[in-house]
Amino acid sequence: MDAKHLLEIKNLHIGFKNDEGVTPTIKDVNIHIDEGEIVTIVGESGSGKSVTVRSILKLIPSPPAIYTQGEILFKGQNILDMQENEIRALRGSEISMVFQDPMIALNPVFTIGQQMENIYLYQGASSTHARLSKKKSILKQEARDRSIYLLEKMSLPNPENLLKMYPFELSGGMKQRVIIAMALIKTPKLLLADEPGTSLDVTVQASINKELKRLVEEEHIAMFFITHNLGVAKQLGKRTYVMKLGEVVEEGLSEDVFLNPKTDYTKHLLDVLPKII
Repeated sequence: MDAKHLLEIKNLHIGFKNDEGVTPTIKDVNIHIDEGEIVTIVGESGSGKSVTVRSILKLIPSPPAIYTQGEILFKGQNILDMQENEIRALRGSEISMVFQDPMIALNPVFTIGQQMENIYLYQGASSTHARLSKKKSILKQEARDRSIYLLEKMSLPNPENLLKMYPFELSGGMKQRVIIAMALIKTPKLLLADEPGTSLDVTVQASINKELKRLVEEEHIAMFFITHNLGVAKQLGKRTYVMKLGEVVEEGLSEDVFLNPKTDYTKHLLDVLPKII
């Protein structure tokens, strides 16, 4: 099957099972992204942004989530039809994700270097005993070189020494930069960034977002960036989708969406942005 877009969500409907039945949550969502493109998805908390994007890697447990209708096509293949081993092979290598809270995303008992090395060597394998295509010593050196390169790109000082450190030795901003580097270590085709750094100081967030955008552009990686901050969305994304209560209510070029909003909901989101008097 020829793929029109790198990833396309078509007519997606997701409900959540409860005692009363199935509650519709995502309703007829249509979203796409092309290779090397940055697309932002905005909306209030509870609008369905994270559920939509996490469904791309089937990270929403099913049940309680029920995919009642639609397709998620990656390179023309429907992810919703894939088996667990096929999904595992996609995670990290073809599609990677950066989560919201850097404080809980790292394993506290392993050094940063060990964690990055394990992702590089074994991403997608069902166990660490999987056969490797190259000698392990060569792959370990490749992992180290790639880790140092990415940590430098994320403006982290002395990356060689940082690889020896444990997560508790890093600040929140440093952890977030490390997590982004880990997500990109296998040079995925698509990065899903779910409001990275929202728990951090706004100036740190701005710096991280700038470095992230520069890095994905340099590596020609497509990125869905989820945010409730319309100012961030305008700066980062070529195109923007606006979501409300599980539906896409507006879409288009970011400049058009923010300068000439068509829906009252988008206008409301713009009205509540802080203004300098």
